[in-house]
Amino acid sequence: MEQKTNKTTYGMTREQERQASRLFGRHVSGPKALALCLGALLACASPMLLGLRLWAAIPPLVQTGFVSPEGVDDSMPRAVLAFGVPGLFCVLTLICHAQLWLHQRAQKLPPMSVRMLGRWTVPVFSVLLSGFWLMRAAGESTGAAFFVPCLLALLLLLTGAHFFDCPRSGKFAFHLKRIEYKENAWRKTHRLAGICWMLAGLLLLGLFFGVGRSPALSAVLLLLLLLAPLPAAGIFAKRDSEE
Repeated sequence: MEQKTNKTTYGMTREQERQASRLFGRHVSGPKALALCLGALLACASPMLLGLRLWAAIPPLVQTGFVSPEGVDDSMPRAVLAFGVPGLFCVLTLICHAQLWLHQRAQKLPPMSVRMLGRWTVPVFSVLLSGFWLMRAAGESTGAAFFVPCLLALLLLLTGAHFFDCPRSGKFAFHLKRIEYKENAWRKTHRLAGICWMLAGLLLLGLFFGVGRSPALSAVLLLLLLLAPLPAAGIFAKRDSEE
């Protein structure tokens, strides 16, 4: 039998570590963990679309701004900037998500570095930094016209991630009378909102990085994704009442 006096690597008893894991381990359900991992990986990889679109405008060797001890700029091949850097962010994201899930399953507290990075810090850096470096290398504008679509897409992703398994006690949620006291309707509505808004964020990133603009049809699809949870809430509530 396990002794409660056994110390873990954090200097806590096993029961103390279990409690700390539940409080600070960033626990999520299995479906949410998978959805967040896929969304984060796609967000990390999205700057590759920008690299493809701007490939001809990016010089074969891109100056990084980091100067070696010999006084020479440490240049980076175009392919590394367009695909290697976002790919590295994808690997880091996968490691963070895997570490959080494995520690959750073992009821252990993840390392401090993993808890600080969480599930979305690396994707945010990938979108903003990789995108910024690619735009600058191609001689494109890196002002508000770049940051506003990126930040809006990231906001949609993070909002969708929150809504996917939104707790009943959450202040930032759909407090609609039709689903307020119906558990299944509440859960289904918020999960649908989470999926739709994460897809909307990924769609916005894909359009901005891959096309550079938002065609009319895509704008309509984006609007439908944003509004879909509202009529769906009524359908879920009706089904819940019939059951």
